[in-house]
Amino acid sequence: MKGRISAIQSLAAVDGPGLRTVVFGIGCPLRCVYCHNPETWTEGGEEYEAEELARKILRFKPYIRRGGVTFSGGEPLAQAAFFSEVADMLKKEGLHIALDTSGNVTGEAADELTAKVDMALLDVKFTTEEAYRKYTGGSLATTLDYLAKLEALGKRVWIRQVIVQGLTDGADNAEALAGLLAPHAEVIDRVELLPFRKLCLEKYRRLGLPFALENTPETDEQTVARAAEIIRAHGFNVV
Repeated sequence: MKGRISAIQSLAAVDGPGLRTVVFGIGCPLRCVYCHNPETWTEGGEEYEAEELARKILRFKPYIRRGGVTFSGGEPLAQAAFFSEVADMLKKEGLHIALDTSGNVTGEAADELTAKVDMALLDVKFTTEEAYRKYTGGSLATTLDYLAKLEALGKRVWIRQVIVQGLTDGADNAEALAGLLAPHAEVIDRVELLPFRKLCLEKYRRLGLPFALENTPETDEQTVARAAEIIRAHGFNVV
């Protein structure tokens, strides 16, 4: 089976536990206003056979054997059947696999891939259905359904949210996020609050695409720290 890959980061330390290889797939159903990887939205990238990609990843096995591999994107569930085939090969080699996802792709292939991975880095992008639909085109309810599915499967979860001024930086958002996560706290190992950055601006210009948040200030550490304190008070490990 063939898939399309935007990039492969050989040795990463932030996309799951330990040192990892991160594979960025092409394709995403969402159009998040702060997306850092617009080049992964549609066609492009490099085509790989599943076995070819697995072989390339396994070259790094001596370095990532105590970490693992993270399927990212774009949205890796958009190529779930392809990544599922790659996962089979990597699991035979004993590698830990994480899925960096919004959980906004559903179906049999997505369920099959989810069952094979060891953990998920789940992006809970906004805390109301209205905001989620307005700023991503997707659904908060679908993300939360996916979180429940991860819990039912016994998968470990890291939650992620980007903190953006005027969108997700308020105390009410932090309280709402903690409330959404509370029913699933047993499987959530950590919550990562990521400050909004504009390092992606040059990508948008190169692609001839408007960046909706071009004039939005980057998020300072104090704003992230205030949100973290609120969520931490609800018993979550926040980083």
